[in-house]
Parts: sequence; C-alpha cells; structure tokens
Amino acid sequence: MTSSLVNFWERIAASRSYSSQGAADRARLALRAAREIADRDSSSGAERRKALIQQLYEAYGLEQELNAGPEIASGAAQGISTSVSLVTACRNRNENLKRALPSWIACPQITEIVIVDWTSEIPVAEDLAGSGISDHRIRVVRVDDEPRWILSYAFNLGFQSAKCARILKADADIVIEPDFFNRNLLRPKAFIAGNWRTAARHQAFVNGFFYVKRAPLIELGGFNEYITTYGWDDEELYARLIEHGLVREDVAGGSIHHLPHNDAERTERASNRTGAAAAETLPGQTSYLIRRNRQIANMMPTWSGTRPRVGYEPLPSHRDSSRLRRIARSGGKVPNAISHEADLAAARELMSWRLGDECYALELVQVEHLIQTHSWEALKLTHVREVLGDSPATGVLGLRADRQRLFVDAQHGLGNRLRAIGSAAAAAAAEDRDLVIIWRPDHHCDCRFDDLFDYDGEVRDDLDPESAARDGAVVFNYMEIEPGAEKNAPVWFEPDRDVYFRSAFVINHKASHWDAENRFLKSLVPTEAVEDLVGSVRSPNDVAAHVRMAGGPQFEHLAWENKSNWTDEAHSAVSHWRRESHYERFLTRLSELFETGAAETVFVAADLPETYEMFTARFGSRAAHLSRQVNDRSREQLQYALADAILLSRAPRLLGSSWSSFSELAMRLAGSGLKVEMTGKDF
Repeated sequence: MTSSLVNFWERIAASRSYSSQGAADRARLALRAAREIADRDSSSGAERRKALIQQLYEAYGLEQELNAGPEIASGAAQGISTSVSLVTACRNRNENLKRALPSWIACPQITEIVIVDWTSEIPVAEDLAGSGISDHRIRVVRVDDEPRWILSYAFNLGFQSAKCARILKADADIVIEPDFFNRNLLRPKAFIAGNWRTAARHQAFVNGFFYVKRAPLIELGGFNEYITTYGWDDEELYARLIEHGLVREDVAGGSIHHLPHNDAERTERASNRTGAAAAETLPGQTSYLIRRNRQIANMMPTWSGTRPRVGYEPLPSHRDSSRLRRIARSGGKVPNAISHEADLAAARELMSWRLGDECYALELVQVEHLIQTHSWEALKLTHVREVLGDSPATGVLGLRADRQRLFVDAQHGLGNRLRAIGSAAAAAAAEDRDLVIIWRPDHHCDCRFDDLFDYDGEVRDDLDPESAARDGAVVFNYMEIEPGAEKNAPVWFEPDRDVYFRSAFVINHKASHWDAENRFLKSLVPTEAVEDLVGSVRSPNDVAAHVRMAGGPQFEHLAWENKSNWTDEAHSAVSHWRRESHYERFLTRLSELFETGAAETVFVAADLPETYEMFTARFGSRAAHLSRQVNDRSREQLQYALADAILLSRAPRLLGSSWSSFSELAMRLAGSGLKVEMTGKDF
C-alpha cells in the first residue's frame, strides 16, 4: 500500500473517531484532508474513495464542501455568510493607510471596508479622494473633536458600523496578501489572530490583527473600553473570545505583514527624558502601558456587550452616520483610585523584572515613593531594600559579598535552559558558590522561572555578559553564534571573582556530570498550575513518545525555529533530525510494541497539533496527551511543556526525538531503568 493511500485511510479513520466523539469540526477537517489526497490520486480506485467521502459527509450530517473553491467551500461548510467587513481605524496615519488599502481592495472576498477616522488633521475621506483612491466598498466614518487616539472606542464604532457576518480587523499599517483567504479559513467556533510570539522577525505588531464572526464580537462588546491607552487591548479581547468558547488560531505566516513605524507613533508619547523621575518617564514605555492596562482589566468588571458603552451623535451639519461626535458623558469610566493602583502595580511589576522578586514585597505606597524619588535608570535593588528596611552589604553585581557566585544565563528553549541550569548547579555546589539563575523571557521561552517552579533561590533578568564583565566577573559564553563565544571552553573559578556562564549547554567542569546535573533538576518543585496539568492526564503509561517534527524552511518564520539561532552546521543537523523524527516512525514503532504486547498505553507529547490527531486516529483511547489550545512559546504553553516533560519521564520506556533537548529533559527527569529509543538510530 502506498504512503498516500495509508494517509488517506488514516484520515478516514480519524474522521470516524471524531464524529463518534461529537467533534464535527475535526471530522470535517479530516474528510477535507482525505479529499485532497483523493484529488491527487489518478489510480482506478480514486473515484470510489471520493464517493466514500461523500457518503461519510452525509452519514456524519455535515454539509458538503465538494466542487467549490477553498474559501467558498469553507463558508458553506460552516453555514455562514461569505461576506467580510474589513474594519480599520486611524488618526493621522493616512500615509500608511494609503499604502495598505490597495491590498484590501484587491481581495474580492472583502465586501466592505469600514474606516473610522478618529479626528485626523487631514480628513481621511478627503485625503483618499485627493490621492485617487476610490472603491465602492470603502465607507469612511469620521469622529470629530477627539483630543487623542483611543483604540477601543474607534474600533468598537467600526465593528458596530460593519454589516457583514465576518469581520477582519486590521490596523492602518497592515498589508493583506492576495492568498490570505485561501490560507486562512475561518472555522466554526474559532477566530484567527496574529501572534507576536510566532510572528516573523520585525512583524510582532501583527498581534492586533484578527478575523472573527461578527456575532460573538458584538456580544462580547468588542474591545474593552476601560482600556483607553496603548497596550493589552488585543490580548484582553482574545482571552474573552476564548472564554466564550472560541479557539484561537494563528494567522498563516506571510499572509499579512505590517508596515514599520516606531512605538512613539503608536503611543503618541515622546521618548523619556534622562534623569527625570521614573513616575514621569514610565508612561512613555510600552511595556509599562501594557502592564498598566492589564491591571485595569483585571480590577474592573469583565467587559461585555452589556457594559456602558461610548455613544455618538451626528454633527448638526451631517445628519447621517458619516460624521459623528462622541457624547461627552457616555461610556464606562475607570475610577481614579483604580487607575492609580494600576499605575503603581505596573511599576512594581516592571521593577521586579529589573531588580528581582524582592520588589513584590513593596507596598504600593513604597513603590510610589521610589518612582517619585529616583529615575528609572538609577533605581537599584539597594533602594528597594532600604525602603523595605533591609540594606545588607553588597558586592559585585549588587549582591552580598560574603560568598562568590556562579551566574547561569540560560538560553533558548525549556530543555536547553534547564540543561544549562542543572549543569551550572552541579559546578556551583562543587565550588561552594551561590547559584544565581538569569532567566529572561524571550521568543524561545516567554515566561518567568516562577511560572514553572516554586523556587527559593535567586532568579534575575537584569544581567548580561557585558555588565557582568564590567563588574569583575569572569565570563564564559557558549552561544557560538555570538561574537567572542567559545562553546565547551573549560570553566575555571578564581577565589575572589564571580563567574558568569551564558549557555544552552552543559558546563565544561569536572563536577558537571549526568547524575549531579539531574539531582538539581529533580529537586525543583513545579508550580501548582503545572501540577494540575500533570494530574489531568492518565499516568504512568507503558510507553511515552516525544515527537519533535517542526523544523526546516517551512517553519523558519517562527522566531525559535529561525536559522539565525544556530551555526550553519548546527542548523543542518537540526533540519536532518527533524525529518528523521516524523510521526510515522513513532506510529510504526508503537504498533510493533502494541502488537507484541510490550505496551498497552502511550503518552504523547508533540510540537504539532496534527500529530495528536494521528495518534488518536490510530490508537484511540490507548493514546493520551495534554489537550491544549496553544502551540507557541507563551507562558501557558511553557507550563504545558513542563507538564509534558514530567509525564514523559514517568513511563518505563521513552521513544525520543534525536537532537532534541526536550527529549533529553524527559530522560533527565526520569528515574533509573528508563529504556530509551531514539529516532533515526533505534527505530
């Protein structure tokens, strides 16, 4: 039987399994995949297989998708209108708007383009007309007399003005590619959104783009109108859509892109003044504004379509809805007390990022004192400790001088970071050093250490090799893609100097060996959130499988899979071993184990959602996995990943992916006697 025919029957089996579980959406997707295989098949049995697909559509009670283009077929299958309203809003962003508009006009699937002009100095309608941009689908709604940009107000007006069943929300700087609708099919009970965590380099601002049915968007009240400054508006809305029962799906890579401009344009704030008090300069930082708005959203009532909304009235000279003015006293208001509390809580959070978790012990009144009496650049941990009544003697890098330290600056993904930390812990213990973990959230690992572990040791995110060297530490850098780095250089310790170790790999030191490294990792206590995930899945299973497939050119738009993370040699090795770790290898090996009675159950951890579907289709309830709605490097996903590693480690046999630090992590967490088989080597 050819591989394509095997794939066809696997998808038919998957559709039956999903239909029996009541998962109509997934059954439809499986049938669609089977149809695509049948369409490419020129053998004599192809027509019989197509007829079978049609019979299964009828048997499952699904509407037909056959004989239609991909976008129309998707709409018909979902029982929704194929009409789309593109909604945008802008204030003095006309030039970007005029650059993006042609890409919107070029999409025949877009029925109307609603533009909310939020008191632009040059009215948008006049500017478009003067530039010769005209299309019958364009409808401009202008709001006059607005002193500043408020995204939530402007876009909510656009959503209310839209007439179509589906809404495509795009900022004025978003360009839509011609194949967007073919590559982004809006499924039932789902919405499509940009994701800064998985976006290509320099495309993080696509996070605010989304494609959703109008009904749930209006029911939830659109953007949270308690948020009236830059930041967190999109993530807050996405969280409510998910809570409403929708699944977030990432926009297809390369199907949209944003036109570049700086944060000052977005926030309408000037850059910070050096030396000014932090209370004065913090509102110019986008990271502060985002955290402040998150605090406000958490403290105020949950936003929905029933909350007090901003209202509008036509200008006296324009009786239609094309020229409006906001009704002054309309809408919900954030009390001054909550706004002030959010200001200080956000400042404390950012302070902790720079100076450590000791900052969380500060009362808000103490935070206020610190940011009013110190500039952000000059604020130090000693100032925090003075306010808290604890001012110990400090040594290099702002720490106690009684013992020297080994700083481990852990790099790349979860498996790589924990490997480096465990190795450094073994060396620190042997050298009688305090271990200080440097853990910075980034595109590889967008979470904090305390999101994963309840850890009493010191964790910081404010040090780097340059500052460590300036403060007298001996620096060893194993990240060979960085200038001056030397992977695997022997690490030595001077009696009166700290050591700073930057790495995704084990330290070259005599005390660092497998058992010593793993003793520290096994001593780490997962957070309650991680433990809850572990407890939600059957374990232990007879065998565990870690399937690491995502890699190579088709995944390099993801920041953590981009070839810039490795040397050319390492990148070639990664691509090779990802191909060797295809789920088909695991399915074949597991079938052998099940058929011979060597195993009855399997726990699966994978980096692609379709892998879980294939295991479920082949093995049904014998295959367990942690069900999730996220597949990125966010805090939530990293908690799932740690839970996956723990569950993988509990089986007596592990089928691992070669050249994967995550498979290695599962081995490190496992007890003695683990049987390990690796792709491309053992099966």
